[in-house]
Amino acid sequence: MHTTDSTTRTARQGRRRRLAVLAGSGAAALALGLSACGGEDEAASTGAVSTQLSAYEVVQASAEQSSTAGSAKFAFTVQAAGDGESATVTGEGAFDAAEQEVRLDVSLPAAATGAAGGGGEVEVRLVDDTAYVSGAPLTGQGQWVRLPLDAAAAAGVDTSTLDPSQQLEQLKAVADDVREVPATDVRGVEARGYAGSIDLAKALEQLPAEQRTEEAEQAAAEVGSVPFTLYVDEQNRPVRLVVDVAGPEGATATVSMDYYDWGSDVDVSAPDPASVVELPAGQLPVGEGAAA
Repeated sequence: MHTTDSTTRTARQGRRRRLAVLAGSGAAALALGLSACGGEDEAASTGAVSTQLSAYEVVQASAEQSSTAGSAKFAFTVQAAGDGESATVTGEGAFDAAEQEVRLDVSLPAAATGAAGGGGEVEVRLVDDTAYVSGAPLTGQGQWVRLPLDAAAAAGVDTSTLDPSQQLEQLKAVADDVREVPATDVRGVEARGYAGSIDLAKALEQLPAEQRTEEAEQAAAEVGSVPFTLYVDEQNRPVRLVVDVAGPEGATATVSMDYYDWGSDVDVSAPDPASVVELPAGQLPVGEGAAA
């Protein structure tokens, strides 16, 4: 009887962990580890008005427009479900694509932190090719762990998925099924809507050779494409991107990210060195989720 109870408890914990990982990945779930900065797309004229572009061209132009604007604030919600359970992750932040700087504040559910009394708050800063993470379950209050991006890449972790400016580049890999959908109000902006799918094999082709790993190719082949809905303002800049993600063992997640204050000043700095500790060997804050 003890063995049966223990096995059942372990199975439940495993299901909760998988769901927490899917929800807690946040921006990583949005890109499925395949987003990357792409090159210029001559077909997407950033100066064209929407009536001169097809639905397909508007979506691609939105990626160019976001690159031109360079910086923005963002807010996101991840709603994940699987095995009869659900979890919600919310967050907000800002990015500067030119400086490759990102600030991200995330509210995690209890299942993702292991906290009995509730969820937790995690802050992430990307600056100087380094990710700094603070918050449960990785650090105590006022402490940060340091993760060099080259070390993460060597471990097979794609931290570029934490950068919303790079995530928008996946819109250059849309399939030819893009169509118009009804407009909606996004934070006071009357936004035009477009829906379609992102071809993950095409997205993978945009990655540098060193990032086109066997694991990435396998994931692209298994998933095939990811459905999305994009809303843009009158300048074709993204104001909301909604992506539906299929996870392991039937788990699903809907990631909705709003972009606003395009072109605003963004200042991200590294934490006080006295508050930074090195991450113990073998423990990657993103890698565990990515590998699950």
